[in-house]
Amino acid sequence: MKFKAFQTKSKTLFVLINVFMALLAVVLLTILLYGWLNLYTDHGVEVEVPNVRGMMVEEAQTLAESVGMELNIIDSVYTTKVPRGIVIEQTPPAMSRAKRHRYIYVVMNAKCNRMIPLPDVQQLSYRQATATLEAMGLRVSNIVYQPYEHRDIVIGLTLNGRKLNTGERVEEGSSIVLIVGSGTRGGTHPVVVPDLRGKTLEEAKALLEANELQLGAYDFDEQPTDDNIGKFVVYTQSPLKGSDAIDGDEVMIMLTRNLNRKLQEFVESQYSGGTEEVMETETNSQDSIDDEWF
Repeated sequence: MKFKAFQTKSKTLFVLINVFMALLAVVLLTILLYGWLNLYTDHGVEVEVPNVRGMMVEEAQTLAESVGMELNIIDSVYTTKVPRGIVIEQTPPAMSRAKRHRYIYVVMNAKCNRMIPLPDVQQLSYRQATATLEAMGLRVSNIVYQPYEHRDIVIGLTLNGRKLNTGERVEEGSSIVLIVGSGTRGGTHPVVVPDLRGKTLEEAKALLEANELQLGAYDFDEQPTDDNIGKFVVYTQSPLKGSDAIDGDEVMIMLTRNLNRKLQEFVESQYSGGTEEVMETETNSQDSIDDEWF
């Protein structure tokens, strides 16, 4: 009996010792983990956030690193009130306290100007055009008058002597010159209206300019898209090809994607009296047909 009681006590003591050792290991591990976390997170160790506003980004980065922090650019804006590349906002604020290795979030003034798509101000009064351009962040530096029947109407834009097109991107703050009408046709010598049939819109513009004429109103027989507008060609014009005009006059055009269909429609409308007459017309030369229906 005494031996069994001793054996039972020995087992109990062994269990208690193991439980104690396990608890001691847990406590030691907890202490070590807590100490490691304090070292890793710099618990209780804070630095004063430096003031980086008004500094160049490179200078701000160096200063942040000197106190154990990092710089993170979260946004950029454009303003002419401060130099480019300058930090204009920061979070957390200067003189506050933060742990080391934390970020200073900053907003900087963009190093490059924004690129702005040029709005469509053609055929607006120069006052309307000026207001529109200035609202977009552009400047009107000069107004140049050219012969045009409508006075003070914008007929073109230039930048550094280069002609600008609607939608073209220019730097914000650029100085734009407005070309506006003087209210007179200004023609000094006669010209002959060229044949624009089969030309795309851009080709027609170039051909008119080469003949000292201007493109007036134009329209499409169906709504074009950015992808297919280059496939539309002129099928009618006014004044007609070969007409007498004065330099500076306008020529109006209509464009289509199916020139053959338009020709067929014209032929059918002109010779609807009978099939034989239509077939006879179709055998004529292309120039002869064109002369009639344009």
